[in-house]
Amino acid sequence: GGGDGGGGTLSMAMMPMMDALNHRSDARAVCAFDPTDNAFVLTAGGAVEPGQQVFISYGPKGNDELLQLFGFVELANEYDTFLAVGLEPFALSRASELFSEAETSRRASLLAGLRLDAAFDDCELKATGAPRSTWFALRVLLGSASELDGDLQRLARPASAETEGRLCDVLRAYCKAARAAMGGSRTQDLEAVRRERSPRRRLALQYRSEKKRLLSELENRLKLAEERAKKGGKAPTAALTLE
Repeated sequence: GGGDGGGGTLSMAMMPMMDALNHRSDARAVCAFDPTDNAFVLTAGGAVEPGQQVFISYGPKGNDELLQLFGFVELANEYDTFLAVGLEPFALSRASELFSEAETSRRASLLAGLRLDAAFDDCELKATGAPRSTWFALRVLLGSASELDGDLQRLARPASAETEGRLCDVLRAYCKAARAAMGGSRTQDLEAVRRERSPRRRLALQYRSEKKRLLSELENRLKLAEERAKKGGKAPTAALTLE
């Protein structure tokens, strides 16, 4: 262990054998420092059967970080994300189908003034939705003329059911295009994993298949949100907004 040079607070420690435990995001076992015994204690968090493997969590990490730091990919990782490369030009292309070239350019220029410059560049999608700033930026690009009249900060919140449905449609189309750009289906990737003997190629296929799974799950949620928007009622994007 080591102190901070002041109050002697333990800030770092080496724990032999702890790195032998594998990771699961939903692991119930917890390792914590017990000041009474001056030791780290691993608590199972539930009943453990003889021969049953005990997992710990390495933290809320997506597969990009797990692969880079630890060399593996976690299936059905709730913390996994997809960096939405190309979402801004994709959204602008859809906006140009609704508005004139001049109006589309004007809307794009509004993003900087609203501090939404990075709303697309830094957008990390999850299976459960998109960041609040990304929805905000999409409303600026795709909202109705009346919605862009007045205080634009209003668009940080859900707009009309028609506009929110349009946002879901555009984001769903992007997810579909992103999956297609990776080539093949997730089922084909999983079949290839079973046949592949090279560990590195297996990891690459697992990584890609998990990104496809994430996008597919988000597509399904967006489709349901579109259907709710058509029926009216509560803004469908509310439940798909990541904090």
